Amino acid sequence: MPTQVFRAGNNPTVFIVIAALFAVVAAACGTDSGGSAAAVAKVVANDRIYTVEDFEALRPSGVKTVKDYDVEDLPAAVGALQAVYNQLAYEIRFYASHDDAITQGASYADSITGEDAVVTGDEVLWEEGERDRRKCSRAAATPHSSCSYSARYLEYVIRGNIILFCEGNESKEAFSNCEEFMALTEPSPA
Repeated sequence: MPTQVFRAGNNPTVFIVIAALFAVVAAACGTDSGGSAAAVAKVVANDRIYTVEDFEALRPSGVKTVKDYDVEDLPAAVGALQAVYNQLAYEIRFYASHDDAITQGASYADSITGEDAVVTGDEVLWEEGERDRRKCSRAAATPHSSCSYSARYLEYVIRGNIILFCEGNESKEAFSNCEEFMALTEPSPA
């Protein structure tokens, strides 16, 4: 008995079904299943010059500044501190201007954030506070001494003259934490 070869091109119904399936899959891959209406912008240019005092003044909102870093070896930085809010750590680096934060700080920020962050060893670009920028991750049933270090801060945002590093289990969560923290710096509506 001869073998019959099926060709989609010979049957317009099969072609339409395959094209429809392809369109559905392509559309599904391009949507955000998290329901977020808008993405968080990593860099927002504004003329505001933030100061350490701006963040220390947030204490009544639950922000506690816990460390002040020496920025002598951090190019163009004029200050840096670690803060805690809602049991999450944040690092804030201050620059003289928005342009300095981008041109001098972004490469250092990129190096310590995300899945490929450099948080230990000789390749860390700025050693001050190095231990604060990493967390110990262990597989289940692994002894205490077996620690795999990963980045504490998955993302950062640049707002005005600062770079704010934020914790989160996923990038989207870290960005959301950054936005919630920065909202505290905005004046309350009258």
